[in-house]
Amino acid sequence: MGLSHQPVILMRPGAANDRLAAKLKADGIEAWCWPAFTITLPEDQELVSQRLSHLDDVDMVVLASPAAVAAVAHWVQKWPEHITLATVGEGTARVIRAAWGDDVPVIFPEGDAEKSGSEALFELLKHTQIPRRVLIARGQTGREWLAEQLTQLGADVEKLAAYVRVPIELSTQQIDDLQKAIHGPSPIVYITSSDSVATLLHAIRPVPGAREWFLHGAAVTIHPRCAERLREAGFVHVEITGTLDERVREHIVSNLLRLTKSENRSTACEIKRLQLKFRPLKSARSSQRAVFCNSK
Repeated sequence: MGLSHQPVILMRPGAANDRLAAKLKADGIEAWCWPAFTITLPEDQELVSQRLSHLDDVDMVVLASPAAVAAVAHWVQKWPEHITLATVGEGTARVIRAAWGDDVPVIFPEGDAEKSGSEALFELLKHTQIPRRVLIARGQTGREWLAEQLTQLGADVEKLAAYVRVPIELSTQQIDDLQKAIHGPSPIVYITSSDSVATLLHAIRPVPGAREWFLHGAAVTIHPRCAERLREAGFVHVEITGTLDERVREHIVSNLLRLTKSENRSTACEIKRLQLKFRPLKSARSSQRAVFCNSK
């Protein structure tokens, strides 16, 4: 039995979702793992393999998400030191270092989640140097904004579909759990990309009343653009947190405390005790200068 009747639903794709769920479980909080997308290899794997084996004709490779890093790392075990990587924030930069080591050259906007994103990366590149030849590794679809902006400034931009995102379809068990849950308190949902919002709302369509149930809960996200999309969809309570699991856990516990004010006192006190475990992390400086991760 968890600490609260509020379901906590985690929609981050990949193994990181399971790790966060395990940490919450250790705190006595049961979470549903509903990754918004499952990441698979593309149909034409030979094409991707060949392209990533010959990168000498590019100056920079952009990997905008952990999924992109995982996909490219499938084919590239050792990153070529003379090719700079770029990404949209510190969270994905950590994934890049985990994949290829701390010495890999990677540029990204410094600061917390609110200072990340394609716009922040573009501003950073404008104030350093726009690369002449850029390869953007992404899923079969993706946001075109960064490619368009770089092209307008004279860069030769190539897009490579290095992986496929398959949107979630709820299983029979998940639908059954949802049908039971909507008669109780609304959930806390952790969602990490703007297109995951539409994916969620589409997935829950088979269950009458599910949309309203979600909208009356709380949404925790890592980026202002996703927060805006959540509000447009009708979510009333939306919070932006950092990408570190500790920050996410802190926000989830805070929302559990807020949502359980009307529940029994012992549950609220237990959640308050957990809240005290998480000391606020110091915000990273928000300057938009380049950060090159070449530290030992």
